[in-house]
Amino acid sequence: MHYTATPADHEAGTLPREVLEQINETILTEGYALVSGLVSEETRELLLPSILEDVDIVRADGELTPHEQHTGVGHLQLGLRRYAPYVRTDLAANPLLESVVAEVLGQHAWLGFYNGNVNCPGSTSQPLHFDRPYSWKSKEQAEADGQSWPPPPTTLSCSVALADITLATGATEIYPGSQKETEVATWTSNRLKDRPDLLEAWGPPGRMEIPAGAVCFRDPRMWHRGVPNSSDRPRAMLGLTYHSARGNHWRGRLVHEVSAEDQAQLDKDSTLKLLDEGGVGDGRLVFHSSAKSAFENPSTHGINRNINFVDAEVNHLIDAHSRGGAHVEEAD
Repeated sequence: MHYTATPADHEAGTLPREVLEQINETILTEGYALVSGLVSEETRELLLPSILEDVDIVRADGELTPHEQHTGVGHLQLGLRRYAPYVRTDLAANPLLESVVAEVLGQHAWLGFYNGNVNCPGSTSQPLHFDRPYSWKSKEQAEADGQSWPPPPTTLSCSVALADITLATGATEIYPGSQKETEVATWTSNRLKDRPDLLEAWGPPGRMEIPAGAVCFRDPRMWHRGVPNSSDRPRAMLGLTYHSARGNHWRGRLVHEVSAEDQAQLDKDSTLKLLDEGGVGDGRLVFHSSAKSAFENPSTHGINRNINFVDAEVNHLIDAHSRGGAHVEEAD
């Protein structure tokens, strides 16, 4: 599905009801849907050069980043600048984008990841993988929780194109519909290797081409991989990831077994989330206080933007993959 937002949509602050329903149905069946006309040319012209500057900084030492070592050469998880003027309303607090998120994930879905995904010229192919595990591991567990099987997504990835993402620039390879393959529900690895039977069942793959200013809304359980960028320029794709209100882990996962003590803290303070190392902590994304104006209008679709504004320096080039692109520098 490919819909183009109209001036009337922007005036209304939402996509039409019938379009939202079609997008939701397409994501459930195919795993992704495309909406053009969401991010302005002004925003794209501001952000794209800043990202290319940061690519040069990251590549200057000639070393592979941890993400490249884990996935594939030339594929960068690159933190986005979290301070004015680089935080823009039509990207980080876009009511049309949020109308899709609310339709797919429900009210009180929250922003859990705000980052860049850059495919550099000369890159290699990544292993075929899925980004998120199933929130329910069996039909019995899902049905006991009032869910269908296969269950719906509890996370939604929003891939934003600042310039046209084409086959030549390394548009992501995807396996539409593969998010419904329940055999992977209990896997401890997210990589599809040595399973030609599954690939044949859900193939052949397609490619996720995205026009400039468009957003591809994707179920992150759909199988995909980065492929070589055969052009002479980096492909800058931005990634915003939202989680349903039930996601109680800071990475958006739904943890079913929570101690009474932790649950009491989660119930008391909505900014808290479960941590990797156990216990709870502040699960908000960190932005510099200069970016507040981009979020001054509250969400009309009940989306929790999940942001902690700070006055200290926010170094977007540190912890980009594990912490969503933010690291607070408290001292020199």
